[in-house]
Amino acid sequence: MSDGTTPRVVRLSLEGHVATMALDPPGGRFGRATLEAIDRACASLADDRDDVHVVVVEPAGADLGLGWDGELPAGREGVGAFQALAALPQPIVCAVRGRALSAGLELALACDVRVAERGAVLALPDVAEGRVPSGGGTQRLPRAVGVSQALRLLLTAEAVDADEALRIGLVSEVAPAGGAAEAAQSVARRIAARGPVAIRFAKEAVSRGIELPLSHGLRLEHDLTVLLQATADREEGVRAFLERRPPRFEGR
Repeated sequence: MSDGTTPRVVRLSLEGHVATMALDPPGGRFGRATLEAIDRACASLADDRDDVHVVVVEPAGADLGLGWDGELPAGREGVGAFQALAALPQPIVCAVRGRALSAGLELALACDVRVAERGAVLALPDVAEGRVPSGGGTQRLPRAVGVSQALRLLLTAEAVDADEALRIGLVSEVAPAGGAAEAAQSVARRIAARGPVAIRFAKEAVSRGIELPLSHGLRLEHDLTVLLQATADREEGVRAFLERRPPRFEGR
């Protein structure tokens, strides 16, 4: 995987089957150049799905993100870049370090699993500034924590720490101070050890199914299960179980 055309604000690296997207937006704020770089990085990751089984998103600096840079306080560009991230076929693990405010939290919400370190602060302060979140926060936050908690955070613009974020389901793990990146990488490595086709199908079943009536979601789950039965990875999983050895998945 190459990031030769990706600007400095987004750096891609690959270790094993885990890709890391390190974000370094100028001043910690998201502007047009950063969003365009995220979009390009996502296109590269989608093309590299055979090699990249899991993606880790982490800040290169002290904070995950402090909001918009003033150039783009609202607009479709934010929704588009974060949607490109959410739409990646690979599971995405986000390391939340420092402050994740406004666009920073909306970026994290576009990821599948969020790990925050102790000392992290998460908030959508937009209404306090006379704005509405514009990077998907009003839609993804209630899906993550429920309507009541989402409205509490949105309408009061309250900031929560890592422990409170864990309590309400905004993050799935709290790491020691300075440990978010390694904790996120640890989660990613555990996911990457599973069958790559199965993990992509599982993500698709959840992300698409949550938008469907239950009966349609169950049908989607069934259809994906049937498709999985025809893959070489499924055969390898059964063979490895019977032979009592670790499976050697090939992603096909």
